This record gives sequence, C-alpha cells and structure tokens, in this order.
Amino acid sequence: MCCMLQKRWILSIMALCGAMNLISLRINLSSAIVEMVDVRHKTMPGKVDRNSSDFRPEFSWDPNQQGFALGSYFYGYTVSQIIAAWCGRKFGRARTIGICSMVASILTMMTPQLLRLDFGVFIAARICIGALWGSFYTLMHGLWGIWSPVHERGKHLTIQFAGSPCGSILFFPLCGFLSQEYGWQYPFLCTGSLGFLWSAIFLYVVFDSPKDHPTITSEERNFIESSIGNEVYTDRERTMKWLPIFKSPRVWCITIATLLEHTSTYLYVLLPTYLHEAFDLDVKVSSSLSFIPYLAMLMGYITFGLLVDYIIAKGYRTSTVRKLIFLAGNLLSAISLIMVTQVTKSLVGTLLFFCLKEAASTVSATGIRASAIDMAPGFSGVIFALCNSAGAAMGFVVLQYAGIVRQANSDDPIKGWIAIYLTAAASCVASAVCFLVFGPVDVEEWAKKATGESETTRLVE
Repeated sequence: MCCMLQKRWILSIMALCGAMNLISLRINLSSAIVEMVDVRHKTMPGKVDRNSSDFRPEFSWDPNQQGFALGSYFYGYTVSQIIAAWCGRKFGRARTIGICSMVASILTMMTPQLLRLDFGVFIAARICIGALWGSFYTLMHGLWGIWSPVHERGKHLTIQFAGSPCGSILFFPLCGFLSQEYGWQYPFLCTGSLGFLWSAIFLYVVFDSPKDHPTITSEERNFIESSIGNEVYTDRERTMKWLPIFKSPRVWCITIATLLEHTSTYLYVLLPTYLHEAFDLDVKVSSSLSFIPYLAMLMGYITFGLLVDYIIAKGYRTSTVRKLIFLAGNLLSAISLIMVTQVTKSLVGTLLFFCLKEAASTVSATGIRASAIDMAPGFSGVIFALCNSAGAAMGFVVLQYAGIVRQANSDDPIKGWIAIYLTAAASCVASAVCFLVFGPVDVEEWAKKATGESETTRLVE
C-alpha cells in the first residue's frame, strides 16, 4: 500500500504521524505529573492499587517546580527554530528531523531514570526534548516548499497540522490511563517508543527532494518540478539570504500576524481552569470537556484545507484567497471569543463558541503558514522559524498576562476572564488586518533566481 502511494502523499502521512508524536512528547508530562506529585505511588511497575501499603510519595514538587517542569519543554522549543533551519539547510532537512526526533524519543524513554537522578537533570532533558522537536515544523515547511505544488499545499499542510488535534485526542486519555493504571513511568515509555519508531521510518522513506528520492516515478517527479520550478531544488547550495529576509516587510508582516494570532491560541490551555471557575466543575470534568474543541479543530483543518485548494484550483489568485480565508477565520474567532464573554452562565453556549473559535483558527494552516512557502519556497523553513519563534515566545507573555489579570480580579473571576478573552479577540482582528494589508502578494524578488524571474511567480498570480 505504501509503495502504491505517491511520494508526496507518503510525506503527508509521515508529517501527520510526526505532529502526533510531537504532541505526545509534549503532553505526556501533563498527564503523568498528577500521578507523580499529587497521589501516592507504587514503588515497582505494575497496576496501581491506591489502598496498598506499598505506596509512597514519589516526588515532592512545590507549585513553582511543577510549573517549571511543565514549561521547560517550551523554552527549548522556542529558541531552537532558527538553529534548526540552519541545520536543515546544512545537513539535509529529512536527516535533521529524523535524527533530532530520535534523540528526543530516547531522552523521553530515559525520563523516569533521569527524574530519579536530579530535578535539574530532568529539566535539562525536557529543554533538550523541546529544542530537538523544535526542528519539526520548521523543516517540514522547507520540505513542502520543495515537494508540494501550490494547488496542493492546503491539503498537505492540513494533513500535517491535523496531527496536533489528533494527537491530543489520542494521547491525553491514553497517557492518563497508562499513568493511573500502571504507573507514571509508562506515558514516557510509550510515547518515547512510538517516537523512536516513527523516526526510524521517517529516515528510511523521506528524502529532501524528488530528485534525491530513489524510487519516485518519473511522472510524479516531472509533475512536481514543472509545478514548483527547478530553482528550489538547489536551495541547500544557494547562499542563505539573511539580510533580505530580515529586511523584508512581508516577512515581518507574517511574523507579527503570527504573534498576534497566538495570543488567542495559547489561552486554550486555560480552558479547564475557566470551566472550573465559571461553572464550578471539578477538575476531572472540566478537563474532559476541554477535549471537545479539539474535535472541532480537526474538522476545521479538513474543511478549510480542502476549500482553499479547491478555490485556488479554479484559477483564483493564490495570495488573495489566502488573505481572505485568513481574514474570515480570524474575524470568526474574534466573534466567538466575544460571544464567550456573553454566555458566562451557559456551559453549552460556552463550549459551542469555543468549538467555533478553534475550528476557525485552523485557517492559519492554509493562510499565513502557506504564504511563508508561497513567498519564498527555497527559504520557507527559515521564514517559518522566525514566525514560529515569535508565536511560541508569545505563549509565555500571554499566560503571564492572564495570570496578572486574574490576580487583579480575584474578587470577581468572571470579570477577569472577560478582559482576557476580549484582549484575545482584539488580537485576532489585528492579526487579520495586518496580514490582509501587508501580507505577501508574489514571490519575493530576493527569493527568485538571480538570472531571471522564477517560474513560481506565475503560480501565485
């Protein structure tokens, strides 16, 4: 079956599974930490019996240590983007992704042993895991600039980014089950093993370009090369144009728009807390209900990905389609967040508008993220690295801001939440307007061949 699929679609499947693995290595600690810190734990592996005398507290972490442990992954993930882009161009994107994810998976499987050595060693390992997985989306963007024709990019990016909600839907309950039934070590062993297996397969089946692939058919290779243009196939030998990239207003536009968009994205992690405070739900129920918007997010990726590619295939200007779909999605996200502040007494209404918001937010995959490829196919990995770094860094700012606002409104929690969600709604509108007005229109001049106009210019007109 695998051999019958075209190679670019095999890459899509591997990207989907890779995104799921990235999420699993990110959230395994979120599930395991409850068993590690808040209950008594069995000293030997096996099914947990909370009434047994064999139990003892495994770790005595205070809230600050717990927060540091959970956030350490993102420190590494944030700072590694540009380095990953450079390594991909220097050593090969596919090889870099495969090796980085394999090392991260090994560190994940070693986590139980590292935890017992020292808290600092464990934190260093989590930072390394985040840094190593920071290469994934950045370098996959570079691969799609080489492997995906413009009219298929929405589909390929949709499949890839759908791995995030799929991974959350699968691994949150799986890690919780493993941790509760067999011990907190098992989420790390399970996710690390799956990540190692994926890395090995990725290194075997994925190559940097169609011309490097030993078993691609001549028909598929000719189709991709004629659709994209041959100049992107030598990008590893081209001089990296750092100055034009940093001087480009279009690059700064999508970076700022991504930063603003992530203001609402990272607030999603606070949804269980909001449901708990607004509707007096216990943590177990509020966490369970928080999975519902992930299903809406998955449907949104599928719907918008197919819709955008269908419209582009009809001959409409690519950049215009991406701008308008991004505008529509962000305005819908903003309206949904505003409506959340108006239905603070209705649990059903709150979940409905959060679902609508998460579904609408998926337009970023076929809008702003795809534009990073359109504007400079040979340098899309570096551009995405800049955007993703800004977006990831915004996570720390947003969550800190939310904490300050909630603390200032501790006497009236709902008032604080309303202020937080209205701020996020305003950021969605600002992101959409920024991208609409200043976003890329054509392939950037500095991204074209020095000898003449790039063939890819025609594809975005």
